[in-house]
Amino acid sequence: MRGADAVIKALEKEGVQYIAGFSGGGLAPLWEPLRTSESIKVFASRHERLGVEIADGYARATQSVGVAMTGTGPGATNTLTGIAACYADNIPVLLLMGQHPLRHLGKEYQQEVSANIFDGLVKWRGTFTRVDDIPGAMRRAFTALRSGSPGPVVLEMPGDVLSAEGTDAALHYDPVGPGRRAAPDAQDIERAADLLVQAAFPVLNVGGGALAAGAAEEVRELAELLSMPVATTLVGKSVFPEDHPLSLGLGVYPRSRYATGPALHINRKVDVVLAVGNSYRLPNGTDGRPIPAGVKLIHINADAADLNKTYRADIAILADAKLALRDLLAAVRDRLPAGTTGGVKPELAAEIQRARAKWLGEWQTTFTDPSAPTNGYRVVHDLMQVIDREKTIAIHDAGGSRGYMAQFWVATKPGTYIGMGGMAAMGWSMGAAIGAKLGRPDHLVVHLLGDASFGMTGMELETAVRMGLPTLTVLINNGGIGGGMMGMNRPGGTPPAMAQLGGNFSVVAQGLGAYSERVEHPDNLIPAYQRAIHATQEGQAALVEVMIKPMRTPQLPDDWTV
Repeated sequence: MRGADAVIKALEKEGVQYIAGFSGGGLAPLWEPLRTSESIKVFASRHERLGVEIADGYARATQSVGVAMTGTGPGATNTLTGIAACYADNIPVLLLMGQHPLRHLGKEYQQEVSANIFDGLVKWRGTFTRVDDIPGAMRRAFTALRSGSPGPVVLEMPGDVLSAEGTDAALHYDPVGPGRRAAPDAQDIERAADLLVQAAFPVLNVGGGALAAGAAEEVRELAELLSMPVATTLVGKSVFPEDHPLSLGLGVYPRSRYATGPALHINRKVDVVLAVGNSYRLPNGTDGRPIPAGVKLIHINADAADLNKTYRADIAILADAKLALRDLLAAVRDRLPAGTTGGVKPELAAEIQRARAKWLGEWQTTFTDPSAPTNGYRVVHDLMQVIDREKTIAIHDAGGSRGYMAQFWVATKPGTYIGMGGMAAMGWSMGAAIGAKLGRPDHLVVHLLGDASFGMTGMELETAVRMGLPTLTVLINNGGIGGGMMGMNRPGGTPPAMAQLGGNFSVVAQGLGAYSERVEHPDNLIPAYQRAIHATQEGQAALVEVMIKPMRTPQLPDDWTV
């Protein structure tokens, strides 16, 4: 058996179904076993970065490992942005990196780049130095991908090692299975349960770690048991139904960048915060303001590096979110009167609803603004009127599109919204949408991005067309880079030549084989969406380009009140 055969057999045994990427140096030995594989489908993206981002979207949509491949040299360097995003948001993506033969390394061969460029951006990096290293390296890779706090892994594969032969016994591979999760310390759980039961006004903050752990059921059960309001991070959005009476939407304690009105209002009353699976990353996870004296923080996270990082926790629990919440639920029940079933306190639900009504009411004229060109908020508002929330996965991009969508989109089931926050690369949603559709083909997958972002990654629409993955792209075109355009008339603002861009992208999309149309008046938004959704139902990728005016993303003042 050759080393390349051993790699593909290991991937097959670990349940890998798709590999996205671009052919390049060092990968040729993999082609024969991939061509004969009965369970793995490999396909080309238009750019190596997008291969990683397709795997990223697949991993987020399925809560399983996504796999990408790249050649050496510029192919490897092109993937850095995608890998950095996976690392920032704790996404399990395996990158298979082709490499020159070992005997050529260190001799400045053309396109020689070491895999150490990924150091600091991966959970683990391995290199095949002998053919019989392959099974062990693959085991370590999948153990790292599936255990503890997730993150990306890079495997550097020199071409001579892939082409070398080994005995069947030496290259035999047994899959590592579902990975290992850390259970919480029992004493920490008891102390946390005491704090929660004795609290006057506890709140539950949930991040991407809870979503990755599959802890949505436990989050809801604990929230209802103690009638705790629930707010999520960007990456954790959808883990708790946002049409639930206890939902605050985005806005963890003490305050995060995209805080909703209900979150801002309720956070002023809190005395105990239970944070589960969030990393308190600045500035989206928190704006960095201190936690006031008298407010207690219980922080559960699978990564020790996230505990006591931004805030000192009164109780820091190193554990998997699902396992910790299960134990915490049992401990809380032990402290409540016999027969207590919990439930939502009517007065609390009414208070949250009043805050939500006031907050959304202040935005209503923007959501329904009849002027043309329209604004990004109306683009999102009208889109929500025509989709099935239960069967749609919504994905935001960087910059304005995230601000227009993140706070106001109502996610009702886990995985129906995919948010990114740690790296925020422009154009990321293009690949993420393809990966999400690959993983959950029964859902409408819609992503929102700006014209500047589409300019970076929009050719990947052809990949969606070629692969028969009917995604819906909503492209908001304000003629440039929104933030720069709003300040370009100030002496210290962005120069117009750096802010203004052009292009008719509906024409580009048509040339790439997608259904497309351009909307210049808001009255035409809903009919255009309906036609585009119908096209996706017929199996055709679609793009709706909407002309908008630049507009700032929302930021509530600290003194906002109900």
